[in-house]
Parts: sequence; C-alpha cells; structure tokens
Amino acid sequence: MMSTISRRLFVQIVLLLTLVSGGVGILYAYGTRALYISEQCKVLEEVYELLLQEDIPELCRDENRLKDEAGEDEWEELSPGLLERYENDNLRFRIRDESFELLYATNKTALAKDNTSNPEANHQKMQRYSENPEAVYEQNGLGGRVILRGKHVWEGMTYYIIITESTSLINRSTVYAQRVLLLVIAAFLIFGAISVRTLSRGIGKPVEEAARIARKIANKDFSEGVEATSKYRELNELGDSINMMSQQIQNYIQDLETFNYLLQQDNVRRAELEQHRKRFVNNVSHELKTPLAIISGQVEFLPMISDAQKREEYCASVMEEIQRMSDMINSMLQIFSVEQGLEDVPMQRISLGDIAQNVLKDFQTLFAKKQIQAELTADGLFEVQGNEENIRRAMNNYLMNAFRYAPEKSRVKVSVMENGEYMIYSVYNDGQQIEEKDMSKIWDSFYQGNAISSGSGVQGTGLGLYIVKSIVAQHGGVCGAENKENGVEFWFGIPR
Repeated sequence: MMSTISRRLFVQIVLLLTLVSGGVGILYAYGTRALYISEQCKVLEEVYELLLQEDIPELCRDENRLKDEAGEDEWEELSPGLLERYENDNLRFRIRDESFELLYATNKTALAKDNTSNPEANHQKMQRYSENPEAVYEQNGLGGRVILRGKHVWEGMTYYIIITESTSLINRSTVYAQRVLLLVIAAFLIFGAISVRTLSRGIGKPVEEAARIARKIANKDFSEGVEATSKYRELNELGDSINMMSQQIQNYIQDLETFNYLLQQDNVRRAELEQHRKRFVNNVSHELKTPLAIISGQVEFLPMISDAQKREEYCASVMEEIQRMSDMINSMLQIFSVEQGLEDVPMQRISLGDIAQNVLKDFQTLFAKKQIQAELTADGLFEVQGNEENIRRAMNNYLMNAFRYAPEKSRVKVSVMENGEYMIYSVYNDGQQIEEKDMSKIWDSFYQGNAISSGSGVQGTGLGLYIVKSIVAQHGGVCGAENKENGVEFWFGIPR
C-alpha cells in the first residue's frame, strides 16, 4: 500500500522532532555538566589570581575575625570579606603557611580538626601544589569537585592555597533538569505530533483534491476546477497551474476540432474541385467541337469557291472562330492558374483603390470606341491582404463584361467602398437586366445566358464571371450581381 503525502510527512516530521528533542536531551545531559566544570575551572583560576594580589596573612586574619563576629551575632548585618563573597557562590578555601599549618578554612570545624603533626604526610601533600596551578576536576565519593592547588610566595614566606567547589549541587540540578526535560520533550512530541498531523492534512488534502481534478481533466471532464483556498501559496499556485492547464487543453481540443472540421471541409472542397475539373474538361471538349467543326467545314469549301470575295468571307469566319478558340484557351489557362493556386498564393498588403484606378485607366480607350462614360468613386486606399495580379484579373473581367453588354453612349460606374468586414469593388453598367432564372447560373463556366437569350450578338467564352468567382474564393471573399433600375451591377468583397 502506497503511503500518502500526509502520512509520510507526519512520520518524517515526528521522527525529526524525536531526533531533535532526543539530541537536545543527550546534549544537555552530557554537555551541561562538562560545560559547567570547564567554566568553574576558569573561575577558580581567576579567583586565585586575585588572591595573589592580597596580603595573605592579613587576609586570613580578617576573614577569621569576620567569621567569629558572624558566629557571635548571626542576626547582625556584617560587611562580607573577599573570601566570603566567593564562599557564597559555593567556593571553599584553605590557606596554609610554609609549615603547612592551617591559617584559614571556609569550614570552621576544619581548624579544630586539622592535624599537621605528620611531617612526612605533610611533605607529600605539599608536593601536589604548584606555583602555576590549573584547576582540575577530581572524582570522589561525594560526586566530585573542581579543585585548584597553588603555592604562593609572599614576603619570603610560602603559602599553600586550595580552592574547591563541589559538583554535587550541579549533579543534583542536572538530574532534576533531566527529569523536567524528559517531561518537556514528551509534551513537545505530543504537541508536535498533533500540529504535524494538522499541518500534513492541510497539505495533503488540497493535493489529493488537485489529483482528483487532474484525473477528471485526463478523462476530458472540465466541469470542475481547483479552488485556491489553501493557506499555502505553493498549493494555490499548483491549483492555478492545473486550472490554466485545463483551460489550455480545452482550447487545444477546440482548435483540434476546428482544424479537423476545416480539414474535412478541405477534403470535401478538394473532392468537389476534382469533380469540377472533370466537368470543366468535358465542357471545354464539348465547346471546342463547335468552332472546330465550323473551321473544318469552311476549310473544306475553300478550294471549291472561285469568288474571291466569298473566299475572303470564309477566311474571315475561320479567323474569327480561331480567335474564339484562342480566347477560350486563355480563359481556361487563367482558371487553371487560379484554382491551382488555392493552397499557395503569395499574399501582400494591397490597395483596392489604387488597383481599381489603374485598371479603369487601361479600359478608357476601349470604352471610348463605344462612347461609354466611365467614372470611379474611391475615397481612400481600402487596403486588404491579397494577390494583386489575380485581383486585377477579376476587375478586368468585370469591366470587360460591362463593355460587352453596355449600349453605346451609356454609363459605367466603378466604386470601391468599405462595408462591414469587407472592402467592396463594384461595376455598374447601363443595359439589359439579367433574368432571375439566369442570376444563379451566370457564375458557372461556359454560361452565356443574356448573350444567347437576348440575341444581342455579344460573343464571349462564358468563363469571365467563373474566373472572378474563383479568384474571390481564393481570397476568402464573396461576390454577386444585382439588377438596378437601368442596368446591372456586379460586385465582389475582400475581407479587410
């Protein structure tokens, strides 16, 4: 069974608390006493240095006198002597002369019990004193003591000084402190365990909640998010990151669905395009049969015609049919170029206003032959993203269409304007309106509804408007035609 974060955190922190508290207890048990002894050794050495600056016999007499006075009236406040101040701090003194007779002792009963009659024993004791003494720790039955044995020469006389401090008090204090410390450590561990348990639950619960939400996100369920209610900044940041990840995954899924839809549409468009190409080839083959048959028949009759004028008329008819075939083939190549470029057409920032002005300028000479008045309305650049060559070709087809169907001495109005999401280019020409039954068919290839039905004699390939529709679709735009009061208006819109 895998352990949770809260359980592992609880166990690890409790172990850490146990190690820390146990380490503190061990350090106190073994370190406090050693530190105290070390510090007291320094104190004894400092006190000894102070005594070396005193008149030793005089100091002993004064201290003994103060002890006697204190013993006679223990309720009277007396000024403590030098040694008594340190004796109040648990230090003990013994000072002997060069005969090893006791001059001063902290414990008055020691004066009465002192026996210096054994010279050999005294000599052995005197050997333990040093002129440069160091305080040391000695173990004895009472628990040990810190002791300093110094030998000091004063005005030609040698004095032996012992300074001691019993460690029994510190030993008892350490034992009591250890017991108190054990209780404190136990309370610390209990309180720490409770606190750690609360802390671990406060960390583990948000993590478990975040994991639950993450599993739902993995199953494409985005109905819930991680709430940033934790007291810890890192956990709140984790929740925010999961929520951000969830939002990004949703966006990616939506993008993928959109791309999938576009791909399906593209596949459908490609299938339709392939069908259109097959139909296009069939239509072209069918349309070429008529001019070829006419040319073939006329060429067969040419050797039989003796009349020069009649022969010239036949030749002119042949040239006319050849020109129609040439125009048709050029239109076919234009359509093929446009449709083949649907996937990779170089686009750039272009101005519909400037292109419209240049294209209309090229048609002015042609319009003059029929005394057609052409005017342009374009107050601005009207910039779009597009292919300038193809846009120019679409405008040319609209203007050529207007030239063919506009009566002599009529009007052609060209305009460029902004309308919502599109920049609109339109061409109006006076003339016969388009029948409603033909309005949806004029954009098909090889369709010449007005020219045939009206008997106007206007001949074309029937591919001009089809080319316009292909170019506009290439730019993601729209196109259309509308009957006006005295004529027809063709237009197309390119996205801004």
